[in-house]
Amino acid sequence: MKNTSLTQKDTKAKRNSSGTSLLLWNKKIIFACMIPAILIYLVLAVIPSITTVILSFTDITGIPGVAWNFIGLDNYKEFFFLKNSRDTIEVLTRTGIFAISVTLIQNSLALLVAVLLNSKLIKYRNLARAVVFLPTILGITIVCFAWSFFFTLDGPADMIYKLMGIKSSGFLGSSSQAFVIVIFVQIWTSLGYAMIIYIAGLQGIPIELYEAAAIDGANPIKTFFKITIPLIWPTISVNVLLSMIGSLGVVQTILLLTGGANNTSTLAMLIFSEAFGIGKAAGSTTGMTMRQGYAASQAMILFLIIFTVTILSQYIMRRKERDFE
Repeated sequence: MKNTSLTQKDTKAKRNSSGTSLLLWNKKIIFACMIPAILIYLVLAVIPSITTVILSFTDITGIPGVAWNFIGLDNYKEFFFLKNSRDTIEVLTRTGIFAISVTLIQNSLALLVAVLLNSKLIKYRNLARAVVFLPTILGITIVCFAWSFFFTLDGPADMIYKLMGIKSSGFLGSSSQAFVIVIFVQIWTSLGYAMIIYIAGLQGIPIELYEAAAIDGANPIKTFFKITIPLIWPTISVNVLLSMIGSLGVVQTILLLTGGANNTSTLAMLIFSEAFGIGKAAGSTTGMTMRQGYAASQAMILFLIIFTVTILSQYIMRRKERDFE
């Protein structure tokens, strides 16, 4: 009997040891598979971010052969104190207006379109969804060139104005209209992406809740605010956050439509102009020289703005989510 019990104990010990070895082997395999992704993240995200922080304290220009030095906080002092305060305030104000306008209008329209295209009353819903999502597939370059042609002098928009008896004022060449057009194109480009996220959230709501509300006599508006909004609030939070962060960092739309001219430059566009000498961002040194150290300091300021906005928006959205519970 003792030999039998010892044999059973040995067998269990061998099984446990083999199970432990297999678990450790599986962990090693998982870690080995993660190494390429970790390396890519380090090379494309962590190292460039650290480099940007370091370069923000230098006067590097990015021109080969030109010496550069560490200058401490001079770049930050220039942006906040030495630079024309009016230009700084205008750029920051324009950045805020652009981000808030895009976020609010884009999410309102995307949610409305998602509700309509999620309804069974709409025929050919899949086709309609594809049409709305099309600008996202086409890419920002094609979209901006198409709208640039639409808003050129003697273009389709100008012809429509003439038919209505209205004299156009230059569209993208107008300081009063260019910024509005840039906001419109940015919303039009990203609307489909936000719509898809909202549709995914709407499809996760049990149909029984709407049936029960209809039996209780609730009208569609009351159902929307009492059932739909509370249940997709996490989806709304995600979309608002993505829209806000994305709009604060928009460069391509502004660069391709106006180059930052005619009062359309935001902080992200100004950073791009300073770093690479491209565009016509107000207050930049474009046309004289590249100032990548100064642009890096502006990038750090933009990072702090995005970080602060992210924390505040998440706090507000989560607090509202708790109210729905």
